[in-house]
Amino acid sequence: MAGLDLVLGVDGGNSKTFALVADTEGHLLGFGRTGGSNHENVGFAEAERRLHQVAHEALAEAGLEGPVAFGFWGLAGADLPSDFEHLYPVVARINAAERNVIKNDTVVAMGAGFTRGWGVGIISGAGFNAGGIAPDGREIQFMGMGAPTGDWGGGGDIGPEVLRLAYRGHDGRGRPTLLTVRVAEVLGLQSMEDVPSDIRAGTLDRRAIFQELPPLLFEAAYEGDEVACDLVIRIGEEIGVTANTIIQRLGMEKLDVEVVVGGSIFKGKGPLLMDTIRAGVHRVARRAQIIHPEFDPVVGAVFQALRYLGIEAGPQVRENVRATLPSELARSEEE
Repeated sequence: MAGLDLVLGVDGGNSKTFALVADTEGHLLGFGRTGGSNHENVGFAEAERRLHQVAHEALAEAGLEGPVAFGFWGLAGADLPSDFEHLYPVVARINAAERNVIKNDTVVAMGAGFTRGWGVGIISGAGFNAGGIAPDGREIQFMGMGAPTGDWGGGGDIGPEVLRLAYRGHDGRGRPTLLTVRVAEVLGLQSMEDVPSDIRAGTLDRRAIFQELPPLLFEAAYEGDEVACDLVIRIGEEIGVTANTIIQRLGMEKLDVEVVVGGSIFKGKGPLLMDTIRAGVHRVARRAQIIHPEFDPVVGAVFQALRYLGIEAGPQVRENVRATLPSELARSEEE
């Protein structure tokens, strides 16, 4: 089977990497999956191995032995010119597509939600990242390297802040909060009194802090805990500031700009986060639409690949994607 009329979309993240092969009408023909491929975490050699694996798994499932016409690679860690200098040779050696474009993985998440190929994307999962594309093609991409580059709002930021507020509620420096008892339970502690000794011993569960405390925060806020509510509002305001900065820098204040939000933080319980974001964004862009993407980011990589070939991901393309979507990529209506 020839791949001249096919595209490859890759979403290489911190925890997982997905790849899809599709035709120009949006039919998904091959799917590959493996672990995270961010070179900042696993190194360039292991990133190349995993990207090769996932791309060629998708090609093989599509019945292909050779490369497709075009590949769009959304890769976590693709931030600086030096990253791209290393990553383009990696992709060339993988030989999964005749032509390739590499962007930060934020761009594929945007692509999964955009209906017109432009707008703003905010990703808040383990980390926090954001970018935007103007109708005329101008782009902005924030670095997403955490506090040193001004980024705040991912699980790696929220979890430690929840722990801090819970401990301050315990020792009296902060307001009483449901978080005090619940954080101790999640971390397997008798009480927050155990935190200092666990820190000294190196036994505090960092995975739980980053992954389990953010959902706990939203549950406490949903129950009306004032400390938790204040932190959720702070997160929403930061997301709004980030979105508004991109909107203003790209001159999209008067447009019905799509602001696509994706990542685990946006799955937190209750409406407070989204209500705060909408209120903040609408102060700058009254016609803005806040959108949860219908598809997984790897589908956004396919849509971006098609756009580079001059094919817009219109209603029929999207319908064909839905009809051929691998079960692993299907999203529940609650999401």
